[in-house]
Amino acid sequence: MTWKDSFSIGIPEIDKQHRELCDQVDNLFDACTRGKGADEVTKVLNFLEKYTVKHFADEEAFQLKIKYPKYQQHKAKHTDFINQVAKLKKEATEGGVNIAMVIKINQAISDWLIEHIKNTDSDLKNYVH
Repeated sequence: MTWKDSFSIGIPEIDKQHRELCDQVDNLFDACTRGKGADEVTKVLNFLEKYTVKHFADEEAFQLKIKYPKYQQHKAKHTDFINQVAKLKKEATEGGVNIAMVIKINQAISDWLIEHIKNTDSDLKNYVH
């Protein structure tokens, strides 16, 4: 998942964190194309578990600071993603990592990030600017 300028919401720290998330998903995709996806899955899921907590906390603190009216809805989306990552990690741990699981994880994470940045975070961008 390559970072695109269209993903920018114009808030430097949040954009930087979004780039890092995209880079991690891109690393997983690249590993898949080299046949090493299974090796990267646990690493990426562990990263996402830790990094999203920090990123979401930063983003939510910013929203509270500016009195963002859609804060609760935005926070709920973050909680959904944290739960989705935990579920995917559990599936990978319990069922083992195979190519189908790698594809499922890659697709789920990419889809969520793109939708979240282009829609939910775009609403934040529109409120700020």
